[in-house]
Amino acid sequence: MTGQSSRRAKVSASFFVKLLLPFALPILVTAVIAVSIGNDWPRHIAPPSGLKLAGFCAMAITGFLVWCLVVRGIEDNRAHKLAAILCVVTSLMGWPVWSVGVLPSVNGLALGVEETVPMTFVRTEWTHKSKSRDRYHWVWLRTERQAAPIASGRYFISADTYRDLSSRQPEMVEVQVARGFLGAMVVTAYGRDKAP
Repeated sequence: MTGQSSRRAKVSASFFVKLLLPFALPILVTAVIAVSIGNDWPRHIAPPSGLKLAGFCAMAITGFLVWCLVVRGIEDNRAHKLAAILCVVTSLMGWPVWSVGVLPSVNGLALGVEETVPMTFVRTEWTHKSKSRDRYHWVWLRTERQAAPIASGRYFISADTYRDLSSRQPEMVEVQVARGFLGAMVVTAYGRDKAP
């Protein structure tokens, strides 16, 4: 019995709790941004812009820093390996939160010069929010310019914009975009309407 217990890594009670930080931290930051800033910073990223790579970098840095914090003062290499494995798992869980929660808001902190991009209207659609009767509204747009700063794809829109576009079925939609703080293109408006 004593031989078996001597083979186990001895860690503090907070060891496993701290290893949840790579996942919990971006959720907490997202909640703070939602409460304190709300929609004051535009956050709707246009295709093909995205913040997956930036989210991966934020995830990797957070995971490494948490690992350093957790193993500080622990000499047992088995605890170091266990902490590394669990940090990788919880960091990967936090990656989408960084990419679609925190970083789009940070990207909207400062915008460059706005540009208007004419796009061909394809169709509108809606999807249900998870575990809710509420809906997300979308418009499918196609770019006709090779050098356009945004690409064809599905764009998130407000319910008002959805009703307007669905009723009018315009041939073209003018999309106003600007480059954000982190380099991703942000939709700021559709025609004269403020983007959602």
